[in-house]
Order: sequence, then structure tokens, then C-alpha cells
Amino acid sequence: MDFMKLLKSLEELLYEVMVMLVFYPKTLWLTFRYPQRMMDYADTELGDVQSEQYIDTLSPPLFLMMCLAISHAIEVATLGKNGGLELPSFLSSTENLLAFRVLVFSVFPLMMALRLLYGLKIPLDRETLRAPFYAQCFVTAPLAMCFGITQSMRQVAVPNSHLIANILMLLALSWYLRQQAHWFRTKLHVGPLRSWAMAILMFFITSVLLVVTAAVLFAPYLT
Repeated sequence: MDFMKLLKSLEELLYEVMVMLVFYPKTLWLTFRYPQRMMDYADTELGDVQSEQYIDTLSPPLFLMMCLAISHAIEVATLGKNGGLELPSFLSSTENLLAFRVLVFSVFPLMMALRLLYGLKIPLDRETLRAPFYAQCFVTAPLAMCFGITQSMRQVAVPNSHLIANILMLLALSWYLRQQAHWFRTKLHVGPLRSWAMAILMFFITSVLLVVTAAVLFAPYLT
């Protein structure tokens, strides 16, 4: 009986892995092509019962994790483990490094979601935060993947690799900030200048927060 349960579990696991391989490119394409629609889709799907949520795409947090996993795989394939960098011992394993990157890039959806709730004057709790956080995961995922890929490109000995990486990162960041500005403008009913200011300011604040945290966290390993 236990053996049959194990087989059933393996069967479900295999199916879920194959489903991810099918729906990941679909989710990536839809996010690039219709980013605002996907952000609205994240809101509406949370209104369904759990078994019927995201049945035709990946869930936003899983999509973010998949994008980071792919960029990490590209880094390992081109540069070797850890990208050829000396990392603290707690980040020496692939699992810990990937989990750390997921945590870092999850701060961007969190901060943007908090700013929206503040603007809407909605009380903060686990449920009110979930919808905007999920929506933000959709548009953060491509940016996170692009960041990882361009970082790998900068370390490859190919002519103009730095220039190409910088251009790609600039395009990805412009796309990301544009989606944030549109999102704030639509949700908070503010003008274009104010929505762009919100998007840029929140991105800047989050980046500074992460840099300061990293400096404090890694300081013992740099001395």
C-alpha cells in the first residue's frame, strides 16, 4: 500500500514538472505581451477556490522562482558554480544561493504592493497584501531573469558583451518601470508624472534597502 502511494506521488510530481515546462513559456510570453492584463489576472484568480487558481498559467511566485532558476542555470552553464565568485559559506550551496536570490527579488513585489495599499488606505493584513504582491511577481520575474542573464554576459569574454548586457538591462528596467507607473496610475488614479515618480522612487528605495542590507550582511566576509 505504501509502495502504491509512493508511485502515485511520483506520478503527480512528474506531471507537475511537465506542466511547468509547458506553462512556463506561455506565462513568460503573456507577461511580456500583456503585462497589465497578467497583473489584473493575478487579482481575479485569487478570488477562485484554490484548486481552480492559475490552471492555465504558473502562479506568480512560482513564475518568479522559475525565472530565477533559469538565469541561475545559465550562470552555472557559462561561468561555473557561483559564477566564479567567492561567496559566504551559507551561500555556497546551489539551493541556498537560489533561495537567497528569490528572497532578494521578492522584496521588490513586496515594497510595490505595500506602496499601493498605503495609497489606497487599505489596512495591511495577510489577505489584502496577497493580491498586489502576486500581481507584482508577474512583472518582477522577467526583470530578475534579465538581471541574472546580463550579469553572466558581463563576465563572458565576448566582444561588446558589456555593452549588449547594459542595453538589455536598460530595456528590461525601462519596461519594468513603465509597468509600475501604469499600475500605480490605474490603481491610484494619479497623473502620469506622479505615477512615474512613485515607480522610480519605490524602485530606488528598495534597491538602496537591499544594498545596505547586503553590506551589513556580507561585511564580516569582506574583511
